[in-house]
Amino acid sequence: MNKWKNRKLLFLILAIALCIVFAVLFLYTRSRTEAVEDMGISTGAMNNALAYDAENDVSLVGTNSDNMIYAYKDGEQLWADQAKGAFSQIVLAENKGLVVAGNQDGNVYIYNLEDGTLVQTIPVQRRVVSVDVNDSEDEIAVSTLTGTSKANLYVYDFNGETLTSIDSKVKISGVSFSGDETFVAGNNRGEIIQYDLEGNELGSVSTNYSVIQLFRNGNEIVAVCKDGSYYFLDENLKIVRKGKTDNTLQAVPESVGTDQNGNYVAVGTQEGYIFVLDKKDEPVYTVQEDQSIASFSADGSSILYTGNGDFVKKINTDGISDITRNRKISKVSFILMILSMIAAGILLLFLIPGVPGKLAKLGKEMWKARMAYILLIPGLLLMWFFNYRGIFTAFVRAFTNWSTENNTLAEIQFIGLDNFKKMFTEGYFLTGMSNLLLLLVTGAVKVLTVPLICAWLCYSASGNKRKYVHRFLFVLPIVVPGVISAMIWLKIYDPNIGLINELLTKIGLSNLTRVWLGDADTAIWAVIFMGFPFVNAMAFLVYYGGLLGIGKDVEESAVVDGANRWNIFWKIQIPLLRPQFRVMLTLTLIGTMQNFNEIYILTQGGPGKATYVPALELYFNVSQFGRYGYACALGVILFIMTMAITLLNLKLTKSKDV
Repeated sequence: MNKWKNRKLLFLILAIALCIVFAVLFLYTRSRTEAVEDMGISTGAMNNALAYDAENDVSLVGTNSDNMIYAYKDGEQLWADQAKGAFSQIVLAENKGLVVAGNQDGNVYIYNLEDGTLVQTIPVQRRVVSVDVNDSEDEIAVSTLTGTSKANLYVYDFNGETLTSIDSKVKISGVSFSGDETFVAGNNRGEIIQYDLEGNELGSVSTNYSVIQLFRNGNEIVAVCKDGSYYFLDENLKIVRKGKTDNTLQAVPESVGTDQNGNYVAVGTQEGYIFVLDKKDEPVYTVQEDQSIASFSADGSSILYTGNGDFVKKINTDGISDITRNRKISKVSFILMILSMIAAGILLLFLIPGVPGKLAKLGKEMWKARMAYILLIPGLLLMWFFNYRGIFTAFVRAFTNWSTENNTLAEIQFIGLDNFKKMFTEGYFLTGMSNLLLLLVTGAVKVLTVPLICAWLCYSASGNKRKYVHRFLFVLPIVVPGVISAMIWLKIYDPNIGLINELLTKIGLSNLTRVWLGDADTAIWAVIFMGFPFVNAMAFLVYYGGLLGIGKDVEESAVVDGANRWNIFWKIQIPLLRPQFRVMLTLTLIGTMQNFNEIYILTQGGPGKATYVPALELYFNVSQFGRYGYACALGVILFIMTMAITLLNLKLTKSKDV
């Protein structure tokens, strides 16, 4: 026995040691899983375009919030200029030392790279989408967009003379030279079309999905499509390489970039994700920013990027293979650490006196009933899928920005307690809670009074046939759906033809007529009064069954002792009906918190917020406002309140051992 205890102690020490080793390995590799470096460039605005001159180590950034173009070197600003619109794309004529920048104000600006002098302005007179410069650096290709679909392609010389003009009836997303005398354009039909300088179409390639962006990398054209696929094409439009991002997050592609050699491809998305793929078109790295990724540029083996935010960063692709390996090691070490902790916990339990025997006994009992546990598995799985999975999702999504605008995994972000804070700042939840409190109190009063009186009167009636008829009449309304009942009361409250106003008019009390559901002072009370005379069929049956359970023997004994009917009811029957009171009170409170059907039919929460309740706010946020995360937060609060009442009821009704 002592040897076995010593072995267990040795195993425990070994498990703890392994846990520490794997934890250290996890933390070490985790700290070496980032390949992104901040360039230290701040424009103070939302960036939209990026270019990099490796020879002079100059970064050029165009913005779309203050319409500026900036040149930086070593993080210091060299020069800046402002236009009338946002800069859409920036390219370099490196041999000439010029910067060509397309702008949405309908111009192409040519700057001196060294000092930012404006050399030439080419008036395109249409919103510029993209630009490119040929290898000889004597021609500029420009694509434009007019309206939502009409587009144009132009080729200019550096003096602003038009060499080529092509009208297009489809949206063109990018243009690039494929040689000194040819250029290509991508459109929203998924076509990449090649033209000569006379505007003649030389050939085309179909990609099946809209082309989002394209650019030239060396002798190849790189294009990205709406589905996340990308293509490398040579000067003759032959596809030399293609791949697709593993976009399980359903993010929307917006831009594409590569390193200088084209070994790595980076696809940027509107949600701020960057998917990096290697030369085998395998995903190797993912970056996430808070803003959409608009533009890339190459710096040797690094890929620079910017987006609709104040940042310029680069991905160092040299270390991506090591980072990928470290991420795998980190995941494995984390799993092994958890397993070691579980093993240590189990061994620790076995070292506690008495625990091994109890665990062995439990294991034997479970083994004897193994078939029952096996048969329970399908039921448990179905309960998880149809019941508990939704609750779990609501708890998780309650802390996110899930909405109609952010409805994919890429867009859904963790926002902490913001949804719960919103409940107390918007005011609807607090108003709904005050109305709900009034409905809870009046609902409890209604369920504890009228049904009880009716059940007692029916129980006290003489003759079994009379009791049967009365029971049938009291229970009959239960067959009418609640929606139908609410619609009937909607007509009763109608200010023009409603029963209440008509009755008041007939008896000479027309001064008391109201727009019962349209008056903030009466609307909530009209909702409460609905269902008069409040004979809840369920409560009636529960109380009647309770009275039958008490029996006549108790009453007869009380009569012998001198008790009258009132004393029997108040001092004997009501105390013995406490379990029924607790059940009905709990069911009523839970039902009132969850119910909004009648309020929605009668008033839809109005007038104003007079009849608003949290459950109705939850429904509106799901069906009309599209704020699903906020609705989940409301559901969590209602769930906690409902659970608290249920647990309280279980505690109050818990049977005691005699």
